[in-house]
Amino acid sequence: MPSDLAKKKAAKKKEAAKGRGRTKKTDELEDGDQSEAQSNGAQCNGIASLTKEIDEFELAKTEARAVTGVLSSHPNSTDVHVSSLSLTFHGQELLTDTSLELNSGRRYGLMGLNGTGKSMLLSAIGAREIPIPEHIDIYHLTREMPTSDKTALYCVMEVDEQRIMLEREAERLASEDSECEKLMELYERLEELDAAKAEVRASRILHGLGFTAAMQQQKMKDFSGGWRMRVALARALFIKPFMLLLDEPTNHLDLDACVWLEAELSSFKRILVLISHSQDFLNGVCTNIINLHLKKLKNYTGNYDQYVKTREELENTR
Repeated sequence: MPSDLAKKKAAKKKEAAKGRGRTKKTDELEDGDQSEAQSNGAQCNGIASLTKEIDEFELAKTEARAVTGVLSSHPNSTDVHVSSLSLTFHGQELLTDTSLELNSGRRYGLMGLNGTGKSMLLSAIGAREIPIPEHIDIYHLTREMPTSDKTALYCVMEVDEQRIMLEREAERLASEDSECEKLMELYERLEELDAAKAEVRASRILHGLGFTAAMQQQKMKDFSGGWRMRVALARALFIKPFMLLLDEPTNHLDLDACVWLEAELSSFKRILVLISHSQDFLNGVCTNIINLHLKKLKNYTGNYDQYVKTREELENTR
């Protein structure tokens, strides 16, 4: 005969076994209900992890980069002239004692062989490691919009932070010089960011980049990386920064979107600096070409074809 203690132990084991059975069934039901959420969560976590890695990589690049230069244009000018410009990366010289001239209303194509430092120069400008007046806002398009529950249209229109910054800068300039050229430019941009006009403008830009009306209402988490990159590009075009930096902007676009973007950028009235492998795109957009060669920057007037012609003429006269 088993003892009372043994009986109690057996009863406890039996009760525990029943409990485990109930838990297993409950877990199976919960797993079925939560499988989609867990899948979505895993995807979001994966993207968040990748974004963090990219941030860390960009930070490491910034820390490895050293830039020196002197602002030679007027602090309140809408043009940016930097002299004695040098740039090194991990101790390797990419630019040495050269000049950078970016004038308002001009659209620059940045040329140079692979590995000469074109993208690094763009990053240094975007990070304000090169001396650029604070009143000139810079938008450097580097990555796609993150996944979220926001719609594509909302992401493009979400510019409150930008508007507040522009209002503060307008107040500062108004107190210094009410006739300042930059102040007039700020007033024009604030009018463009007005909420009454924002949705129409944002929708037009997204449509040009290939978004149907239905797609404009889709959430960012439902788009691929390529489409989220288009939203980021649309946002940059909507904001209309005073200085826009684009590195291979046509990479994620189909032909129709490329044609539309070329037409859109060809009327950009501020400062545009872009890198592109497409000669046709550079011809359609650029008013100037900056060539990075032998650690120096040289400015050429005209589009890509004119740049090639000018270089050939210069070489023939040597």
